[in-house]
Amino acid sequence: MDLRENFGFDIGGDLAILAQRADNGESASSGVFRLYGRWTLTGRDTPETGSLVWKIENRTAFGDAPASLGPRLGYAGLTGTSFTDAGWFLAPFYWEQYLKRGSAAFVFGRLDPLDFVDLSGYSGQWTRFQNASLLVNSTIAFPDLGFGAGFGFKPNDQTVLGLTIHDANGNSGSVEWFPNGPEFFSQAYLSWSPDRTRRFDRAIHLTLWHLGEREDAGKPEDYGLAFSVNWMMDNGWMPFVRAGVSEGSVARADRSFTAGTLYRPENGVAEFGFALGWERLSDTTLGEQRAAEAFFRWDATDHIQITPSVQAIFDTPLSSGDSTKLVFGLRTRLTF
Repeated sequence: MDLRENFGFDIGGDLAILAQRADNGESASSGVFRLYGRWTLTGRDTPETGSLVWKIENRTAFGDAPASLGPRLGYAGLTGTSFTDAGWFLAPFYWEQYLKRGSAAFVFGRLDPLDFVDLSGYSGQWTRFQNASLLVNSTIAFPDLGFGAGFGFKPNDQTVLGLTIHDANGNSGSVEWFPNGPEFFSQAYLSWSPDRTRRFDRAIHLTLWHLGEREDAGKPEDYGLAFSVNWMMDNGWMPFVRAGVSEGSVARADRSFTAGTLYRPENGVAEFGFALGWERLSDTTLGEQRAAEAFFRWDATDHIQITPSVQAIFDTPLSSGDSTKLVFGLRTRLTF
């Protein structure tokens, strides 16, 4: 039975395992199992679909999790993004509705801000880089999973404008409706691409965000501006740049800059990436830090990817040592 054709139901999943080892002998490993789907309940075979989007995850460490390796090395960041020991949890669960023949849309429900804020076509912790400072803009004070809503529209074929608002106290481990009251993270964004069918390959993004004061948590307000551009060229290279500034102390950094490139050979069964990032940490006692990462992903089959990587951490502000640390990684991903 074709679930998509008969019922509008799509389902898929993946299993990813990451093992990392630093040159000082520290090691970490973790696995992430994800089951995700989309159930299109209205407007099937039209541009004005209404869909329920959902994802369930399990994150299990085998010993120490890669998300803890960076701090153990003295690095104020993550060398293994999303590879934690969080166990089972409900990830995004929201309604997505397209309007005006697909030129506008809104979402509401349990949202992951990383799916909607400061998007870039080079990111992807499951298939590309692992270092969080290279994947996302560390000057943005992202909240965790929680309830929220968003709206976006296309004034023309090249531009998208949008707004989203999220619970500032979201928690991936629980499903609560604004547990600390109306405290919000919000953003306004502009995305431009010469061809929306290639909006992930060739795009410029500008994001203005604000995190309100959180009284119970004792956190002040924070706000900032983020910029990113990535551009796939005809020869398979895709250079990218990401930068951000923020005012406040909640975001991990108040200044950041990342640059790098991806390369996709014509055979389409592999991808290479390199990135270098700099951050000025919001905690002025920690100063600045820099990190670089290179990876090579081999698509062994249509459903198996193998990705060796190496990270160089040039600054370790959480420790007294200042020598460069190397982190070697191997990620295996199975999709179904």
